[in-house]
Amino acid sequence: MKTIIAAAALGLVATSALASGPVAPQPYVPPVTVPVASGYDWSGAYAGLGITYGRAQYDTNGAIPSYPDADGWGLSGIAGYNWQSGNLVFGGEVVADFSQRSGSNDCGAPGNTCSSDVENQASIRGRVGYAMDRSLMFMTVGYGRDERGASGTLGGGSAVYSGAMLGVGYEQAIGSGAWTMRGDLEHYFYGDEQINGITTNGDTSILRLSVIRRF
Repeated sequence: MKTIIAAAALGLVATSALASGPVAPQPYVPPVTVPVASGYDWSGAYAGLGITYGRAQYDTNGAIPSYPDADGWGLSGIAGYNWQSGNLVFGGEVVADFSQRSGSNDCGAPGNTCSSDVENQASIRGRVGYAMDRSLMFMTVGYGRDERGASGTLGGGSAVYSGAMLGVGYEQAIGSGAWTMRGDLEHYFYGDEQINGITTNGDTSILRLSVIRRF
């Protein structure tokens, strides 16, 4: 009797499976990857000090006297404020360069002596970057200026140069996170000014390494 009941139950299950038809294979749905927001908080005020190396052009396009490019090391100060939305970090800052770059040559005419100097380099700019937890890649765009002069046996003069600037950089949180290390590479599109009656191009490039305190 038990054998008959078991056979009947098995037949009923098989009949139901056949009535429902074959089961269609389900399409593969790949898992959705959700971007993880930066865990480190880059928002807030900051200030720091840096070491710079820069070169300022004195390009007279072949005119005489041909003043020398000015280069050298210096110190800089930086202060700004960040806002953060997800991995996007943006803000504004000011930078002042406490250095005096200089150069010397023969004025482009043998037997003569010329010298050049640059000081009071400063800029104000916006900054936008992409945070990867404690690391930040960024670019800066803004406006800069400096004061420079030239002198020598063929005469000299001075001028204030100003114009747009563009930079890229990298910042890394260290220790507990209140301090960061930062590197910037910047170019200043200063264009032409008159020195001693000669049109002189003053584009400038600066490399800056800074230690930043965040508040």
